[in-house]
Amino acid sequence: MTVPEPAHPVDRLHDGGWARIESEQRVLARLPVVTVHGHTVVYGDERLRERVTDATGCDRPWRFFFVTRLGLSPSPPGSIPSMVARIVRSRVRDGFADRLRERGFTDVSESRREELRVRSGERAGLTGYRARDSLDCADGPADLPVKGWVGIWSHDGTFYVAGGAYPAVDLGDVLGIDLETDPGAFRTELFELIRTVGE
Repeated sequence: MTVPEPAHPVDRLHDGGWARIESEQRVLARLPVVTVHGHTVVYGDERLRERVTDATGCDRPWRFFFVTRLGLSPSPPGSIPSMVARIVRSRVRDGFADRLRERGFTDVSESRREELRVRSGERAGLTGYRARDSLDCADGPADLPVKGWVGIWSHDGTFYVAGGAYPAVDLGDVLGIDLETDPGAFRTELFELIRTVGE
């Protein structure tokens, strides 16, 4: 099954210093009644990456944003059955935690849940996570506290998933460099990007 690329704020991302680092289609889950396919696009904050690299020589990603459009095969007639929706939402949360671990994050744990109204009018169910990111190029702490969020909602019978992760502390303090970053601003930007998905 081919799933179209999810609509997302490409121009806004590019203007903000983000660059596409990954795009893939794959089977995300095989459920008793349907197979869940996904088309995922991932962006990295290249502007922040370059600033840290210039100051420290440490070249690595610091935060990312992703968006996924899901497709169900076979497609259920009419609205998405509530049982399927519950299973998909659970798999999405578990899958996001697994992706954080695949990126090398440790101590991944769910922290809280809330809702966010997206531009199409639906409410996205958001799940927050805490994790730690090992630093092998800093003289300071051995690992970096990280926060991640993943949201899922459906619009016109299509599921959308969006989220990302960012440093939960000021990178300048952690790395001992003249660079001030604001975790609160990172969170606000991530939520704003999530809101625009699917337009």
